[in-house]
Amino acid sequence: MNLRDLEQVIDASRTKGIKVLVRFKGIKNLIMIDGEIKAINVEGLKIPWSRAFQKPPQVVIDTYPVERIEVICGDEVVASYSSFNELVKSLSMLEC
Repeated sequence: MNLRDLEQVIDASRTKGIKVLVRFKGIKNLIMIDGEIKAINVEGLKIPWSRAFQKPPQVVIDTYPVERIEVICGDEVVASYSSFNELVKSLSMLEC
């Protein structure tokens, strides 16, 4: 995943009103993209990035094994992916 792909996901979250939740294998903290990139805990509460991850967002996404990526509209999961490449390819089809 490159920086441009990450920017596309952030932009889509802003313009389409979607949230993207990234779960990693063996990692308890998650990434939430909803107009910005945030670290959240398993309860869904925002936590300081430096406490959740020791690397910048793009590096975390590139190096940590992704378990699942969920696209959320309101409170409903509308799509699920196993990789960021799948998500980026389908951004044009996603709507909230």
